[in-house]
Order: sequence, then structure tokens, then C-alpha cells
Amino acid sequence: MTNGPDNAERLFQHLDDLVAEIIDRFANEGHGTVTVIETLQDVIAKRRLAYDRDPDPAEDVVEEPSNDWPAEAPPSTEVKE
Repeated sequence: MTNGPDNAERLFQHLDDLVAEIIDRFANEGHGTVTVIETLQDVIAKRRLAYDRDPDPAEDVVEEPSNDWPAEAPPSTEVKE
């Protein structure tokens, strides 16, 4: 993918259209337009911080917890008298 001016303009326009749809959707649900825009800014800032900390979290190795617990004994089928 190239980062030429045409590509940047298309990206901007596409994102602008999507953001306008998001704003309209939540404003129509009763949230104020300014509230929606401010919340979007907070969401974007949060995502930017997360990206700055870890640009590709999918590459992180997740250590699975060990499963060293002994297995539970099966219930006894003996009849107690």
C-alpha cells in the first residue's frame, strides 16, 4: 500500500464518512452531538496510548496458567451401609 497524496485523501474521506455516520447514529439515539464528538476524542486518545505502548499486541506471547492441580477423584459408586 502506498502513502501517496491520493491514498491519504481517500483514507481521510472514508474515515470522515464513517465518523459522520457514528456521530449521526449516537446523536439520533439521544446523545448530544458534542458529547458524541468528545467521547470519540477520548476513545481515539485511549487507542493512541495503547498503540504507543504496544503497536502490535497480536505478537505478544501469552503465558497460559499452569494446570498443575490434581484431578478431582471421580464420585464413588460404592453403596454405603
